[in-house]
Amino acid sequence: MNWGGVRKGRLLAGLYLAAFAATGAGIVWILILQLTGSDTTVVPAAILFVAGGLTIGALALGLRNQAPESESRLTKDATGYQRNYNRLALGLELPGAWRIVTGRGAGAGAERAN
Repeated sequence: MNWGGVRKGRLLAGLYLAAFAATGAGIVWILILQLTGSDTTVVPAAILFVAGGLTIGALALGLRNQAPESESRLTKDATGYQRNYNRLALGLELPGAWRIVTGRGAGAGAERAN
């Protein structure tokens, strides 16, 4: 994805980084609570996980027109939302988003490969 070509791309890239981190932190927190057998409720961790996932879904929907074309025959017929969601949820856009937020590049990520 070309974060530099998106209106307010730096803000959206930062939001994506925060959402991905929140999703990962929520998963780790839940697993720690489960493995330790803690009596503490998992509600805060679940809220963190769900909020991160919903934010990634909203970003994928909002940026569906920026989705790179797929060269794979398996995902050739996928919509822009589906391609974006897969790339964002799997963390494939993390390097490009990080470069935009830190000011090291105009856009990176899906231009190289799909």
